[in-house]
Amino acid sequence: MRLDASGRLDGMSAPPLPEPLPSAAPMPEQPGASAQEDTSFAEYLLCKLLAEQGFTPSTFPEAAELEAASDAVLTYSDGMAAIAVCVVDRERQPSRVFGLDTASLERIGKDCLRYSGTVNGAKLPVGIQVIEVGDAPLSAEDRKRLDALRLGAFNKVHLHAMHVDTRAGTVWANTWRRAKVSPRYVRQLLSAPRRLEVLEELAEPPHRTPLLTPLLLVAMALGFAAEHFLGVGEAGEGLLAPGVQTLVALGGVNAGLVVEGGQWWRLLTAPLLHGDVFHLALNGLCLWFVGHSLELLLGRAWLGLLLLVGALGGGALSMAFNDASVVSVGASGVLMALLGAMLAVSRRFPPGQTQTQLRMLSLQMLVPSLIPVAMTRMGGAIDFAAHLGGALAGGAVGLWLTRVWPRKAPEPPAAAPLGVLGWVAVAALVVSVGLAWQYRQVSALALDLIPEEALPTTHAEGMRQATDLQARYPRDPRAHLFQAMAQAEAGNLPAAETALRVALAEKDILEHYFTGTQLPLILHEELASVLLQQGREGEARTVIAPFCAPGEDGQLPRRLVERGLCPMTP
Repeated sequence: MRLDASGRLDGMSAPPLPEPLPSAAPMPEQPGASAQEDTSFAEYLLCKLLAEQGFTPSTFPEAAELEAASDAVLTYSDGMAAIAVCVVDRERQPSRVFGLDTASLERIGKDCLRYSGTVNGAKLPVGIQVIEVGDAPLSAEDRKRLDALRLGAFNKVHLHAMHVDTRAGTVWANTWRRAKVSPRYVRQLLSAPRRLEVLEELAEPPHRTPLLTPLLLVAMALGFAAEHFLGVGEAGEGLLAPGVQTLVALGGVNAGLVVEGGQWWRLLTAPLLHGDVFHLALNGLCLWFVGHSLELLLGRAWLGLLLLVGALGGGALSMAFNDASVVSVGASGVLMALLGAMLAVSRRFPPGQTQTQLRMLSLQMLVPSLIPVAMTRMGGAIDFAAHLGGALAGGAVGLWLTRVWPRKAPEPPAAAPLGVLGWVAVAALVVSVGLAWQYRQVSALALDLIPEEALPTTHAEGMRQATDLQARYPRDPRAHLFQAMAQAEAGNLPAAETALRVALAEKDILEHYFTGTQLPLILHEELASVLLQQGREGEARTVIAPFCAPGEDGQLPRRLVERGLCPMTP
């Protein structure tokens, strides 16, 4: 489902709309800003429903009997709901009453079921409302007659009868069931000054070719490909599922890494990563429909803002709700932001088919995605907190947009400033991808290290396992150190020297994982000692020179002095 260039939704089948039929009584002319003094309340109510509530002065062809039984009939049909409102003006004709019984209304309603929509294979009911407007209290006879106009709760025809006493300002209804024209709405019209606010016509949006939505889908596909071609560690469970190490390495959101580690870039990279191929396909399909619709309606600048706030809002609430060990990925937060914005922006459209379809599309996806938040903080493999964060952020932007977007303007305002912000966000994303690449490289190095549980606890144990450790972890400097110590003890000094130089050549590993430890000093110390034993004193002094600087007490490192590696005086 998506909006076409005129702002209407396509892709959803809707029942045919009824053709207008002549009313039994002429419809009142719609007044201007203030209603005419000689207009009855029934006529005023009809004008309000026509101007503000999406009704049309017509009825369904199968419901022509309603015209003869009423003074006027209005129809509301938006592709899902099908409602006929029958109005009897007893202020003009006190003796006039609605002229059909319950059985007739049920028969008419069932004949009109073809005009209501379908949800999950179930046909929606047809509504028929009867509103009698007079300036006298409801009599016992009228109450009995109107009260009879009702059907069972599970009937596909919903009947609702109402009596309006304009003199007392009261409204009586024969059922608590919700109606399109509610008693509360009628009471508000009775108590407020009579004014008719006619909604301005919405300007048609300009023709646009969606660009940002396809680019987002391409970026998501590339992110998923990176998970497999640049993955680290073991694969995860599921079809083409990357492991947790890969998701962390490539930029998944984790509270410890983002908040404590300052890795803000993860908020922008995480939406491009997904847990498996089904996760990617579902998010991609939904984003295509929703993103395409909003890009046609709002333009690229506002869609870009929604994508950004969805990523930030979803990531922020994910970190706030989830356990510190959780790694969150996926574009679900962004999708929820688009749906929240679509629900908010639907208020801009007058009641009718477009507004209903926008709301149904958003609610059908939002409600199932947000319900678990009310039951638990965690929802298994689904990050419901990110869903809520994205929906709240997108909804806030959508509500703001409806307030600042004039109805006569074909495009939302502030497109240029938001465009600049969009390019800043693109630059931040590029930087984030670069930082993710650097982090991935460092993460890949960790796989070359001896696991903590396999690391020998003593030098003697390490020397016994040296050959096996060197074969299994050829890039870990500690494996080469143990091998060098074993070779030196066996008197094979050249082999020991080679092992130590190989260890020192792993500069990346030493820099990222052993800075601030004793390992670099030990490697240089052992190499200098081996060189001294081979009579290469000059090379030994050069190797150990960086570590022969005086300490805070002005003294040379005692151990190096005792081993003859540093001169006695600085």
